[in-house]
Amino acid sequence: MTDPLLIGLDAGTSSVKAYAFDIAGQPRRQASVKVELSSPRPGWVDMPLDRYWEAVRQALRQVSQGLSGIAGIGLSVTSPTTVFFDRQAQPVRAGIPYLDSRSASYVDDLSAEVGGRDAYQAKVGNQPIPSTCALALAAWARREEPGSWERAVTIGFLNSFLAACLTGELAVDPTTASYSGAVNLAHPYRWSEELCQLMGLAPGKLLPILPPYAKIGEVSAEAAAETGLPAGTPVAVGCADTAAAAFALGLYQRGDAFESAGTSGVLTFCLDQPDFDAAFLNRAHVVPDRWLAHGGMSASGAAIEWLRSRVFKDLATADELEQEARRSVPGAHGVVFLPYLAGERSPIFDPAARGLWIGMRLDTNRADLIRAVYEGVAYGLRQLLERATEHWGFKVSALPCVGGAAMSPLGLQIRADVLGVPYRPATFKHAAAWGAALLGGIAGGIFSGPLDPKLPCLADFGPVVKPDPANRSIYDQLFSVYNRLYPCVKAAMHALP
Repeated sequence: MTDPLLIGLDAGTSSVKAYAFDIAGQPRRQASVKVELSSPRPGWVDMPLDRYWEAVRQALRQVSQGLSGIAGIGLSVTSPTTVFFDRQAQPVRAGIPYLDSRSASYVDDLSAEVGGRDAYQAKVGNQPIPSTCALALAAWARREEPGSWERAVTIGFLNSFLAACLTGELAVDPTTASYSGAVNLAHPYRWSEELCQLMGLAPGKLLPILPPYAKIGEVSAEAAAETGLPAGTPVAVGCADTAAAAFALGLYQRGDAFESAGTSGVLTFCLDQPDFDAAFLNRAHVVPDRWLAHGGMSASGAAIEWLRSRVFKDLATADELEQEARRSVPGAHGVVFLPYLAGERSPIFDPAARGLWIGMRLDTNRADLIRAVYEGVAYGLRQLLERATEHWGFKVSALPCVGGAAMSPLGLQIRADVLGVPYRPATFKHAAAWGAALLGGIAGGIFSGPLDPKLPCLADFGPVVKPDPANRSIYDQLFSVYNRLYPCVKAAMHALP
């Protein structure tokens, strides 16, 4: 008898990755297909869903070809990506991912209606910003795209769309609904009638909220022909990518934490009560009666790539960039960097924030500038760690790390030194894909539920990166400078064109 296999689909903003795993979590086959977003206007970002589904089909065909024994498939998605559906469960326009800001004025209006930002945070559990109030796009569509709004029967998210493509069925899950603006996070499995009324949304406009591991349906004959998956394969509705990564790592106890480091960087903490801090992006967890607090930095990884692709183009690879940074010293000879190249989310929530080097002198060289960027990212993470300690009393003994930064020796050492916490880099960096596969395993009956003791969490880590105590004093000093910088320059940043 063939051992069962699980498919994890990790659907992001720059690529779609599909993995076939055995039930112990070992990848047997993988595929990655690039996707492209469009920007029809400044501040607008669209996801062309027909081309996105084609990328998904390609990835799934590559991993499923010739395989037998596929027991389930689960979905991990970039979140939120809002999708408007017609009566045939087809999207009426391009999806709108979290990078988009067209609904900002509508979010402000909604916030004002409930009594301001603090009142909104208390009522919803998140800051009133477009990326945590996705259904404000309904108000935008009613006014700006009435044709799309008239055709839209229901509203969902990217995993709703992918599940519909695979099974013909529509639903959402609580981890993506958490960023809708229409859910009180203390009760993440039901839509808030009050918030829906404020948004002008009739109850029938929203899809049912199912657990991420719920079997939404089975792969249809049509989808089987397109993807190579066997018809009848159980499909889990899936969840947001960072929630999937937390699930894959087995983090569901109060105070459990990890860093997910990609284009953006996210420091995540697990909560056992809906006790939310306004400096974090908050959502329901995959595990019932648990929540996740994400300290989301908008461009931590992107800042490193910006150095390579825009500033020091002769440094062709990440390794060359790191080698140059090593020519500097801890503290970068007094140069400090604010990594706000795409505005910033946690902890300041300021889309008008800008990047900044400070402390340059005539003897400053590019090694100092590069190292300062690595250190500036670490200072931002330390802000979030100290905020979590202050609000929840969390004491982190070690930080698992997944994603691209888990492959950066210099980045890991700087993070460990600045935060004063040992880092445990995962050897398999695509944790969200394994989390998605586990959801598919539950939907397919391989596992009994999200607390099944047989669930194989990611456990392969590289050598622990320990803080170097010799660097503590210089990083304490410069972190104090970093903490004071943004309040001092905020007005000047906002005055820039």
